[in-house]
Amino acid sequence: MLQSRLAFGHNSFVLNEHYLADGTTDITKVKNTLAVDEIEGAPAFRDLRDPYHLTTGGGLGRVHKGLKSLRLAGRLLVPDASQQASLADRERAFLAAFDPALCLRDSPTTEGAYALDFSEHTADTTTYPTGRISLRYYVRPDGQPRLVEKLTDAAVRSFALRLVAADPRLYEQTEQTLSLTPGAATGNVVNRGTVPAPMKATITMGGAGHASFTITRAGVAFILNLAGMVNGDSIVVIFETSAPYGAGKTVVKNGVAAFGLKTSSPSTWLDAPVGTTSFAMTNTTNVASCVLAWRSARA
Repeated sequence: MLQSRLAFGHNSFVLNEHYLADGTTDITKVKNTLAVDEIEGAPAFRDLRDPYHLTTGGGLGRVHKGLKSLRLAGRLLVPDASQQASLADRERAFLAAFDPALCLRDSPTTEGAYALDFSEHTADTTTYPTGRISLRYYVRPDGQPRLVEKLTDAAVRSFALRLVAADPRLYEQTEQTLSLTPGAATGNVVNRGTVPAPMKATITMGGAGHASFTITRAGVAFILNLAGMVNGDSIVVIFETSAPYGAGKTVVKNGVAAFGLKTSSPSTWLDAPVGTTSFAMTNTTNVASCVLAWRSARA
């Protein structure tokens, strides 16, 4: 991660700009960059253990893995010839890009979270021919960066920055899709990560559908009543709250909440298990297409 280009999407501000996409160094930017020297990541777990509960025969209870804190530390560098003038300009741009209030104002739909993009090396060159995986967290600063000014070196500012991810999973940058149609109603969803990935389904109608339209995965059946649809209707289902797709367990018809279309059990939702999983749709009357979307996810 430290040897790779590490970009934060807000205001297109780039960290480790001196690293090129292939991992080599652009020598012209070595003294004109924000160099990340240290990265620390820590997920937050919450469980319901209680000493008294355990002494009376209770179990450990369920565990919830939520939030992830990322700490970045490094140096803000400028060319020696520019020194204080250009350093001050870059410092102000850096502070603005990582100001949580500005992030929230500029992207309220994501609660101020932006993609933190980078790449990692991998020995799996069959799946990733370049030997690199493009990855991202969705994060928001939890405060402005802390900068340390050294009067003995006017071309450098040391910094420390903490970011928080409401969704602790690490995602591949490229979204994958599977388009199902009545003529090709079965296909595979491939999650190349290490944890189940959230999904989104977009169903496009050509007229009144079936009262029990079903998307099935490994014995799990998600059912919608599409009997009242008309040509051109679009139904979007987000199966889980996640960073890529936002608030989940929602059913929306033409942009309006329509949870009542769901007729399967309240606890029945779908995700993309690790590996290759077959998905199918049945009762496809007047369904033009059902597009499943996901991003491979890692712990």
